Amino acid sequence: MLTGKQVNLGLAGAFIVRDDVETALGLPYGSHEVPLIIRDATLDRAGNLEYKPRTGGFDGQIPLVNGTRNPYLAVDPGVYRFRVLNGANARIFGLALSNGAPFTLIGNDGGLLESQVLLNRIDIAPAERLDLLLSFASVPVGQSVMLRDLRAGWDLLEFRVGAGSPANVPTLTLPTITKLTNPVTTRSFSFDGMSKINGKLYDLNRVDFQVPFGQTELWRFITNGNAPHPVHVHGASFQVLRRTGGRGTVYPWERGWKDTVLLEDQETVEILIRFDAFPGKYLIHCHKLEHEDMGMIANFEVI
Repeated sequence: MLTGKQVNLGLAGAFIVRDDVETALGLPYGSHEVPLIIRDATLDRAGNLEYKPRTGGFDGQIPLVNGTRNPYLAVDPGVYRFRVLNGANARIFGLALSNGAPFTLIGNDGGLLESQVLLNRIDIAPAERLDLLLSFASVPVGQSVMLRDLRAGWDLLEFRVGAGSPANVPTLTLPTITKLTNPVTTRSFSFDGMSKINGKLYDLNRVDFQVPFGQTELWRFITNGNAPHPVHVHGASFQVLRRTGGRGTVYPWERGWKDTVLLEDQETVEILIRFDAFPGKYLIHCHKLEHEDMGMIANFEVI
Protein backbone atom coordinates (compact mmCIF):
# COMPACT_ATOMS: atom_id res chain seq x y z
CA MET A 1 0.00 0.00 0.00
CA LEU A 2 3.07 2.27 -0.12
CA THR A 3 4.46 1.61 -3.59
CA GLY A 4 3.45 5.04 -4.90
CA LYS A 5 5.19 6.88 -2.08
CA GLN A 6 8.33 4.73 -2.18
CA VAL A 7 8.75 5.10 -5.95
CA ASN A 8 8.01 8.82 -5.84
CA LEU A 9 10.66 9.37 -3.17
CA GLY A 10 13.28 7.52 -5.22
CA LEU A 11 13.04 3.78 -4.61
CA ALA A 12 13.07 2.84 -8.28
CA GLY A 13 15.61 2.30 -11.03
CA ALA A 14 16.38 0.57 -14.30
CA PHE A 15 18.72 -2.09 -15.57
CA ILE A 16 19.76 -3.14 -19.07
CA VAL A 17 19.62 -6.72 -20.35
CA ARG A 18 21.94 -7.65 -23.23
CA ASP A 19 22.29 -10.69 -25.46
CA ASP A 20 24.36 -11.89 -28.42
CA VAL A 21 21.69 -10.93 -30.96
CA GLU A 22 21.79 -7.31 -29.87
CA THR A 23 25.58 -7.25 -29.70
CA ALA A 24 25.86 -8.48 -33.31
CA LEU A 25 23.92 -5.44 -34.56
CA GLY A 26 26.71 -3.04 -33.70
CA LEU A 27 24.46 -0.56 -31.93
CA PRO A 28 25.84 2.56 -30.22
CA TYR A 29 27.52 1.89 -26.89
CA GLY A 30 29.58 3.60 -24.22
CA SER A 31 28.94 7.35 -24.11
CA HIS A 32 26.55 6.95 -27.08
CA GLU A 33 24.20 4.64 -25.16
CA VAL A 34 22.23 6.66 -22.61
CA PRO A 35 19.50 5.53 -20.19
CA LEU A 36 16.75 8.12 -19.69
CA ILE A 37 14.44 7.64 -16.72
CA ILE A 38 11.70 10.24 -17.10
CA ARG A 39 9.36 11.12 -14.26
CA ASP A 40 7.54 14.01 -12.63
CA ALA A 41 7.97 15.37 -9.13
CA THR A 42 6.82 17.99 -6.65
CA LEU A 43 9.30 19.81 -4.41
CA ASP A 44 8.61 21.44 -1.08
CA ARG A 45 10.01 24.84 -0.10
CA ALA A 46 13.27 23.24 1.00
CA GLY A 47 13.68 21.52 -2.37
CA ASN A 48 12.88 18.05 -1.09
CA LEU A 49 10.62 15.58 -2.86
CA GLU A 50 7.04 15.83 -1.68
CA TYR A 51 4.41 13.14 -2.25
CA LYS A 52 0.81 14.34 -2.25
CA PRO A 53 -1.22 11.57 -3.90
CA ARG A 54 -4.72 11.73 -5.33
CA THR A 55 -6.96 8.76 -5.99
CA GLY A 56 -6.69 9.55 -9.69
CA GLY A 57 -2.90 9.32 -9.55
CA PHE A 58 0.01 11.54 -8.56
CA ASP A 59 0.82 14.37 -10.96
CA GLY A 60 4.03 16.21 -10.16
CA GLN A 61 4.69 19.87 -10.86
CA ILE A 62 8.05 19.49 -12.62
CA PRO A 63 9.79 16.89 -14.81
CA LEU A 64 12.99 15.09 -13.89
CA VAL A 65 15.27 13.07 -16.17
CA ASN A 66 17.66 10.71 -14.40
CA GLY A 67 16.78 12.54 -11.21
CA THR A 68 17.91 15.88 -12.62
CA ARG A 69 15.96 19.11 -12.98
CA ASN A 70 16.48 21.12 -16.21
CA PRO A 71 19.06 18.62 -17.48
CA TYR A 72 21.23 18.83 -20.57
CA LEU A 73 23.41 16.35 -22.42
CA ALA A 74 26.43 17.28 -24.52
CA VAL A 75 26.29 15.25 -27.75
CA ASP A 76 28.23 15.05 -30.99
CA PRO A 77 26.75 14.70 -34.52
CA GLY A 78 26.84 10.93 -34.32
CA VAL A 79 24.19 8.30 -33.56
CA TYR A 80 22.95 7.78 -30.02
CA ARG A 81 20.93 4.99 -28.46
CA PHE A 82 18.48 6.10 -25.77
CA ARG A 83 17.02 3.53 -23.37
CA VAL A 84 13.88 5.25 -22.12
CA LEU A 85 11.83 4.30 -19.06
CA ASN A 86 8.71 6.08 -17.88
CA GLY A 87 9.41 6.10 -14.16
CA ALA A 88 6.44 8.29 -13.20
CA ASN A 89 3.73 7.19 -10.79
CA ALA A 90 0.85 8.04 -13.12
CA ARG A 91 1.86 10.51 -15.85
CA ILE A 92 1.87 9.63 -19.55
CA PHE A 93 4.51 11.48 -21.59
CA GLY A 94 4.12 12.48 -25.25
CA LEU A 95 7.72 12.49 -26.43
CA ALA A 96 8.82 14.63 -29.38
CA LEU A 97 11.83 16.67 -30.50
CA SER A 98 11.74 20.45 -30.78
CA ASN A 99 13.12 20.44 -34.34
CA GLY A 100 10.46 17.99 -35.55
CA ALA A 101 13.00 15.28 -36.33
CA PRO A 102 11.84 11.67 -35.97
CA PHE A 103 12.97 9.09 -33.49
CA THR A 104 14.03 5.72 -34.86
CA LEU A 105 12.23 3.16 -32.70
CA ILE A 106 13.96 -0.22 -32.55
CA GLY A 107 12.63 -1.78 -29.35
CA ASN A 108 10.34 -1.58 -26.34
CA ASP A 109 9.55 -3.41 -23.07
CA GLY A 110 10.59 -6.92 -24.08
CA GLY A 111 13.40 -6.22 -26.52
CA LEU A 112 13.95 -5.48 -30.19
CA LEU A 113 11.16 -5.06 -32.73
CA GLU A 114 11.15 -6.79 -36.10
CA SER A 115 11.81 -3.55 -37.99
CA GLN A 116 12.79 0.00 -37.14
CA VAL A 117 10.12 2.69 -37.35
CA LEU A 118 10.40 6.48 -37.77
CA LEU A 119 8.09 8.35 -35.39
CA ASN A 120 7.74 12.06 -34.66
CA ARG A 121 5.85 11.39 -31.43
CA ILE A 122 5.65 8.50 -28.98
CA ASP A 123 3.30 8.30 -26.00
CA ILE A 124 4.78 6.32 -23.13
CA ALA A 125 2.81 5.28 -20.04
CA PRO A 126 4.21 4.40 -16.59
CA ALA A 127 6.52 1.34 -16.67
CA GLU A 128 6.72 1.26 -20.47
CA ARG A 129 10.18 1.30 -22.09
CA LEU A 130 11.54 2.47 -25.43
CA ASP A 131 14.74 1.74 -27.35
CA LEU A 132 15.45 4.71 -29.63
CA LEU A 133 18.18 5.70 -32.08
CA LEU A 134 18.79 9.36 -32.80
CA SER A 135 21.34 11.16 -34.96
CA PHE A 136 22.32 14.79 -34.45
CA ALA A 137 24.10 15.02 -37.82
CA SER A 138 21.63 17.59 -39.18
CA VAL A 139 21.98 19.95 -36.21
CA PRO A 140 24.62 22.69 -36.58
CA VAL A 141 27.43 22.61 -34.03
CA GLY A 142 26.64 24.94 -31.15
CA GLN A 143 22.89 24.60 -31.42
CA SER A 144 20.50 22.63 -29.24
CA VAL A 145 17.55 20.30 -29.65
CA MET A 146 15.01 19.77 -26.88
CA LEU A 147 13.28 16.55 -25.91
CA ARG A 148 9.75 17.64 -25.06
CA ASP A 149 6.59 16.30 -23.50
CA LEU A 150 3.75 17.44 -25.73
CA ARG A 151 1.09 16.46 -23.21
CA ALA A 152 2.25 18.76 -20.40
CA GLY A 153 4.11 21.24 -22.61
CA TRP A 154 7.33 20.54 -20.71
CA ASP A 155 10.93 20.68 -21.88
CA LEU A 156 12.49 17.47 -20.61
CA LEU A 157 16.10 17.33 -21.80
CA GLU A 158 18.33 19.67 -23.83
CA PHE A 159 20.77 18.11 -26.30
CA ARG A 160 23.72 20.49 -26.84
CA VAL A 161 25.45 19.58 -30.09
CA GLY A 162 29.23 19.86 -30.27
CA ALA A 163 31.87 18.95 -32.84
CA GLY A 164 32.54 15.42 -34.00
CA SER A 165 32.12 13.01 -36.87
CA PRO A 166 28.55 13.13 -38.23
CA ALA A 167 26.71 9.85 -38.81
CA ASN A 168 23.20 8.87 -39.82
CA VAL A 169 21.04 6.18 -38.25
CA PRO A 170 21.81 2.90 -40.04
CA THR A 171 19.24 0.52 -41.49
CA LEU A 172 19.27 -2.53 -39.26
CA THR A 173 18.29 -6.13 -39.91
CA LEU A 174 16.37 -6.87 -36.74
CA PRO A 175 15.47 -10.40 -35.58
CA THR A 176 12.20 -12.10 -36.43
CA ILE A 177 9.64 -12.41 -33.63
CA THR A 178 7.70 -15.65 -33.38
CA LYS A 179 4.01 -14.80 -33.27
CA LEU A 180 1.77 -16.30 -30.61
CA THR A 181 -1.27 -17.97 -32.20
CA ASN A 182 -4.20 -20.27 -31.48
CA PRO A 183 -5.12 -19.32 -27.92
CA VAL A 184 -6.63 -22.15 -25.94
CA THR A 185 -8.81 -19.99 -23.73
CA THR A 186 -9.91 -16.38 -23.23
CA ARG A 187 -9.89 -14.45 -19.96
CA SER A 188 -11.44 -11.03 -19.39
CA PHE A 189 -10.19 -8.47 -16.91
CA SER A 190 -12.31 -5.46 -16.00
CA PHE A 191 -10.43 -2.60 -14.36
CA ASP A 192 -13.16 -1.17 -12.16
CA GLY A 193 -13.03 2.31 -10.70
CA MET A 194 -9.63 2.96 -9.18
CA SER A 195 -9.17 -0.06 -6.95
CA LYS A 196 -10.59 -3.33 -8.33
CA ILE A 197 -10.02 -5.96 -11.01
CA ASN A 198 -13.13 -7.94 -11.90
CA GLY A 199 -14.88 -6.36 -8.93
CA LYS A 200 -12.33 -7.53 -6.37
CA LEU A 201 -9.87 -5.67 -4.18
CA TYR A 202 -6.44 -7.26 -3.86
CA ASP A 203 -5.99 -9.92 -1.20
CA LEU A 204 -2.43 -11.07 -0.59
CA ASN A 205 -3.63 -14.54 0.39
CA ARG A 206 -6.10 -15.08 -2.49
CA VAL A 207 -5.21 -16.61 -5.86
CA ASP A 208 -7.76 -15.35 -8.38
CA PHE A 209 -7.03 -17.77 -11.23
CA GLN A 210 -4.62 -20.44 -12.46
CA VAL A 211 -2.87 -20.59 -15.84
CA PRO A 212 -1.53 -23.85 -17.31
CA PHE A 213 2.21 -23.70 -18.03
CA GLY A 214 3.03 -23.30 -21.74
CA GLN A 215 -0.56 -22.56 -22.79
CA THR A 216 -1.25 -19.64 -25.12
CA GLU A 217 -4.19 -17.55 -23.95
CA LEU A 218 -6.08 -14.47 -25.08
CA TRP A 219 -6.49 -11.90 -22.33
CA ARG A 220 -9.01 -9.09 -22.79
CA PHE A 221 -8.65 -5.84 -20.84
CA ILE A 222 -11.64 -3.52 -20.42
CA THR A 223 -12.43 -0.63 -18.08
CA ASN A 224 -15.52 0.77 -16.45
CA GLY A 225 -13.96 4.22 -16.22
CA ASN A 226 -11.26 6.14 -14.38
CA ALA A 227 -8.61 5.26 -16.95
CA PRO A 228 -5.87 5.49 -18.00
CA HIS A 229 -4.82 2.11 -16.66
CA PRO A 230 -1.33 0.95 -17.72
CA VAL A 231 -1.89 -2.80 -17.40
CA HIS A 232 1.23 -4.67 -16.28
CA VAL A 233 1.64 -8.46 -16.17
CA HIS A 234 4.38 -10.26 -14.23
CA GLY A 235 5.97 -13.52 -15.32
CA ALA A 236 5.81 -13.27 -19.11
CA SER A 237 5.91 -10.84 -21.99
CA PHE A 238 2.91 -10.68 -24.31
CA GLN A 239 1.93 -9.55 -27.80
CA VAL A 240 -0.75 -6.89 -28.28
CA LEU A 241 -3.31 -8.30 -30.69
CA ARG A 242 -5.80 -5.46 -31.11
CA ARG A 243 -7.36 -2.37 -29.56
CA THR A 244 -11.03 -1.59 -30.25
CA GLY A 245 -12.93 1.51 -29.23
CA GLY A 246 -11.17 4.63 -28.02
CA ARG A 247 -7.95 5.11 -29.99
CA GLY A 248 -8.76 1.99 -31.99
CA THR A 249 -5.25 1.00 -33.08
CA VAL A 250 -2.11 -0.82 -31.98
CA TYR A 251 0.77 1.65 -32.12
CA PRO A 252 4.26 0.83 -33.42
CA TRP A 253 5.70 1.04 -29.90
CA GLU A 254 3.16 -1.62 -28.83
CA ARG A 255 4.43 -4.23 -31.28
CA GLY A 256 6.86 -7.00 -30.43
CA TRP A 257 7.08 -8.20 -26.84
CA LYS A 258 5.39 -6.12 -24.15
CA ASP A 259 4.71 -6.43 -20.45
CA THR A 260 2.76 -3.17 -20.03
CA VAL A 261 0.00 -1.81 -22.27
CA LEU A 262 -2.04 1.36 -21.90
CA LEU A 263 -5.81 0.96 -21.50
CA GLU A 264 -7.83 4.15 -21.95
CA ASP A 265 -11.54 4.72 -21.32
CA GLN A 266 -13.91 3.25 -23.93
CA GLU A 267 -11.18 0.83 -25.08
CA THR A 268 -10.80 -2.92 -25.16
CA VAL A 269 -7.25 -4.23 -25.52
CA GLU A 270 -6.59 -7.89 -26.36
CA ILE A 271 -3.24 -9.59 -25.91
CA LEU A 272 -1.82 -13.05 -26.50
CA ILE A 273 0.29 -14.43 -23.67
CA ARG A 274 2.05 -17.68 -22.78
CA PHE A 275 3.85 -18.49 -19.54
CA ASP A 276 6.67 -20.88 -20.43
CA ALA A 277 9.56 -19.80 -18.20
CA PHE A 278 8.77 -20.59 -14.57
CA PRO A 279 5.69 -21.85 -12.72
CA GLY A 280 4.67 -19.96 -9.61
CA LYS A 281 2.59 -17.06 -8.37
CA TYR A 282 2.50 -13.76 -10.26
CA LEU A 283 0.62 -10.47 -10.39
CA ILE A 284 -1.44 -8.51 -12.88
CA HIS A 285 -2.05 -4.89 -11.87
CA CYS A 286 -2.58 -1.32 -12.91
CA HIS A 287 0.77 0.46 -13.03
CA LYS A 288 -0.73 3.77 -12.04
CA LEU A 289 0.79 3.34 -8.63
CA GLU A 290 -2.00 5.03 -6.71
CA HIS A 291 -4.50 2.58 -8.26
CA GLU A 292 -2.17 -0.29 -7.38
CA ASP A 293 -1.90 0.89 -3.78
CA MET A 294 -5.70 1.02 -3.49
CA GLY A 295 -6.03 -2.62 -4.54
CA MET A 296 -6.11 -2.81 -8.37
CA ILE A 297 -4.04 -6.02 -8.33
CA ALA A 298 -4.78 -9.72 -8.73
CA ASN A 299 -2.72 -12.80 -7.88
CA PHE A 300 -2.57 -15.67 -10.34
CA GLU A 301 -0.66 -18.92 -10.42
CA VAL A 302 1.10 -20.63 -13.32
CA ILE A 303 0.82 -24.39 -12.77
